[in-house]
Amino acid sequence: MALRQLLPWSLVLLTALSGCGSPSTPAPNTADTAPDPFTFTAVQGSPPNSEVTSNAVKISGINAPAPIAVAGGTLLLDGQVSTGTTVRNGQSVAVRVRTAAAPAAVASATVTIGGVSGTFTAVTQSGQGTQSAANWSDPATWNGKVPRVGEAVTLPAGKHIILDVSPPALAGLTIPAGSTLEFARKDLRLETEWLMIHGKLQIGTEEQPFAQQAEIVLTNTVPGENVMGMGDRAIGVMDGVLELHGEKRLPWTRLAATAQAGSTVLSLETAPDWQPGDVLTLASTDFNYQQTERAVVTQVSGTQVTLAEPLKYMHWGQNVSYAGKTLHERAEVGLLSHHIRIGASEDASATGLGSHLMLMGQSQARIEGVEFMRGGQRNALRRYPVHFHLLGSAEHSYFRNNSVHDSFNRCVTVHGTSNLRVQDNVTSNSVGHCIFLEDGNETGNTLSGNLVTLVRRPSLELGEEPLLESDRTPTGYWITNPDNTVTNNVAAGVDGTGFWYAFPEHPTGLGASGGASIWPRRTPLGEFSGNVAHSGHRGLNVDDGPTSDGSTTEVVHYNPRSNPADPESAAVPADFTDFVAYKNREHGAWFRGENLTLSGAILADNAIGVTFASHNAGLQRSLLIGETSNVGQPESWEPSGEGGRSLPLPWTADFPIRGFQFYDGEVFVQDTAFAGYRPNSMRKASGLGYLLDNAFALAPTNRAQRLTWLDDSQRVYFPPAQPQRDGDLAATFLDADGSVTGKAGQSVTVSPLLRGQPGCTVRGDWNASICQGQYTRLYIEAVDGMQIAPLTIRQSGGPAVALTGTPEDFTAFYTSVEIGKTYALSAAALPRDLRVSFTARQPGDVLNIQLPYSRAAKPALYRDWWIDERNRLKQVPLSELPRTTGDSYALENGTLHLRLVVRPNQAYATVNVCAAALCE
Repeated sequence: MALRQLLPWSLVLLTALSGCGSPSTPAPNTADTAPDPFTFTAVQGSPPNSEVTSNAVKISGINAPAPIAVAGGTLLLDGQVSTGTTVRNGQSVAVRVRTAAAPAAVASATVTIGGVSGTFTAVTQSGQGTQSAANWSDPATWNGKVPRVGEAVTLPAGKHIILDVSPPALAGLTIPAGSTLEFARKDLRLETEWLMIHGKLQIGTEEQPFAQQAEIVLTNTVPGENVMGMGDRAIGVMDGVLELHGEKRLPWTRLAATAQAGSTVLSLETAPDWQPGDVLTLASTDFNYQQTERAVVTQVSGTQVTLAEPLKYMHWGQNVSYAGKTLHERAEVGLLSHHIRIGASEDASATGLGSHLMLMGQSQARIEGVEFMRGGQRNALRRYPVHFHLLGSAEHSYFRNNSVHDSFNRCVTVHGTSNLRVQDNVTSNSVGHCIFLEDGNETGNTLSGNLVTLVRRPSLELGEEPLLESDRTPTGYWITNPDNTVTNNVAAGVDGTGFWYAFPEHPTGLGASGGASIWPRRTPLGEFSGNVAHSGHRGLNVDDGPTSDGSTTEVVHYNPRSNPADPESAAVPADFTDFVAYKNREHGAWFRGENLTLSGAILADNAIGVTFASHNAGLQRSLLIGETSNVGQPESWEPSGEGGRSLPLPWTADFPIRGFQFYDGEVFVQDTAFAGYRPNSMRKASGLGYLLDNAFALAPTNRAQRLTWLDDSQRVYFPPAQPQRDGDLAATFLDADGSVTGKAGQSVTVSPLLRGQPGCTVRGDWNASICQGQYTRLYIEAVDGMQIAPLTIRQSGGPAVALTGTPEDFTAFYTSVEIGKTYALSAAALPRDLRVSFTARQPGDVLNIQLPYSRAAKPALYRDWWIDERNRLKQVPLSELPRTTGDSYALENGTLHLRLVVRPNQAYATVNVCAAALCE
């Protein structure tokens, strides 16, 4: 017997989701604080008198906080130094020791958790403890000849050289393996064409940061050099160690009061340790990213900072509180100046050929309190201001409390590198994606407390070209694998997207080799919490990941699973928490995928708050604000709104702003408060709306529940449908508990098929109707690919709607219909295989369909996706059809009558109408 299975991906997912998940396991009655055994990997050949951090181990096997103690070292929990006395299951634990001065000496520390111990040892490298120290200025260091201007210099082997003078400009400098160059504690300038580090470069220490002025300037008197394949103007670290420790200073804070245009004083929420002459970046608090400003400090008195020049723009500095949540729509102020400065000479401003720091091999880098300026090289791959390149695990490295500004190509690139900490940095004025996780195999990294400001699109006028197509709409944070920690960062003034979760199917580029087992699009989310995006186009984008060649993007469904290699394994919901987005011209946030939630968000002053192009996804426990008291400062060319307010889309001044936008489905908005959505003479506004100009399906079972309206905001507005946009004609959602319409179980719809039916009440100001029925998404497909549009659907005795079809090939059609009703279909032609279906309903739900049938041969009809004679419907008289259970059809007077019934344990009903047996 012939058999053909016709299960589309959407139904497979729906069926799988209906049974996913498992019962929760009750907590045990007794606490188990003895973890599974753990070990630390010994480190050999460590430098003397240096701090060495162990590998991190993840604690498992406990179900309650366990006591933890360290003997002989410093404890690190989840990558941070900790004085805690307990540890939880799943936390990572590491320990840090200081090595001895003597060669081959052992330093050790023991960690004890709940009676289980592990010991970490670090052994000083042989001979390193006796490495001789010598001054650069001493001729004896160089066999009587101190390096002169224009020379390419290699440090003597096995020497610890103290840079006690600023040497003349060099043609290049190499620090060989086993040698160290350490800056003396004085103001110094090192000028060189390039710097290659196989040994160690040291400026300050963690315990005693460098308090003087140190500058490394990369020149270009010999253009076109390619040092060890790292190109020109490079600081290359190959199997070396970079220890750069500037003074620890407040990296950034926020305004405590609004700074008006023309002001020269900033009032800050935190008293900074900044100094006269320091340069600051002051973030835009309007839609225009170019309202980011650069300022120079002349005086600091407590929380008051005086500037050298008056501000050009207003920068908002007031909190707004609603329903127990506080929106900090206040400008960030970041420090760009540091005592250690690294960058290209000033000619790079004209050429775009900046310096670049590239770490490779087994290198380690601990970089803090450093200013990187004029870095990156215009239009050049692998030439970025700071580039961690194929390091593997970089758990002993970090990049924190630094600044990167005036970059010609990105900010910080993490490529083929995991477990790196990028924390509390400030960036300003960069081109293309700023903080960039490159291929998709970068995991376990921590991005926290960073402030990214003024990220530009490539400018043709400046000769800038995008490295990737996605650089045309750059992002502050480009994340290609969800298994990273992204917390408490800010993207402010990005001419694109604040945070872009751009997942390839498998790692791209150099990560493609060996990356077939890595599935970023199904990998569980590490952590995304406490982040802020404002003054851009889209605050957060979870969609549009790289194609296999890495150069372009494609639509991406993020669907995290317990086993990413198995799409049928259990779903692992991804919760993006405590996100704040304001003054974004397009969206506060956009998601595409399944099992995704945005929780605890505050979305304000955006054209659209949030959209989920998703299934089983939605917004919860959040606050949506249409307009706040921050009216902004429109540019002179911009149309402005009421009261001189800047508009998100000044070129479309009547754009209807809205908070939660229904699309796709099933999606939800729940336990969320709304305020500030008031229509005016210029444009409409509403807390709830739908995706405009939409040709695709919307589920009428999309729902709203437990919503709170904090003022007289308009709750709903559905703009008029656009031509040939079937989704516009189907827009419907369920008010599950009455918190929108006042009565539980009602639906709000704009559908011409539904809005005028009995049981519906027209709401003119909503451009919609409130209806009492139960609704479903009707799906019709010409399976054989025949063009059958326009497809007209008419409710018996009621209005009709003409559908165009979805844009892929215009053979599939969706619209919203009422359960239990009869609908007549009329198409331009009847295909040889027509599928009619509805989904997301309960067993026993019925839908009656009529369609003209003029073929001489009787049709062959099959039920619920399986084309098999055992699933074939039988013909009955029309009078008997209402008493059948979905296993029959009627054909009378040239009309085919279908009765679709949802079977037990299912949520859908489908019929294939075929011209021949088995749809052949």
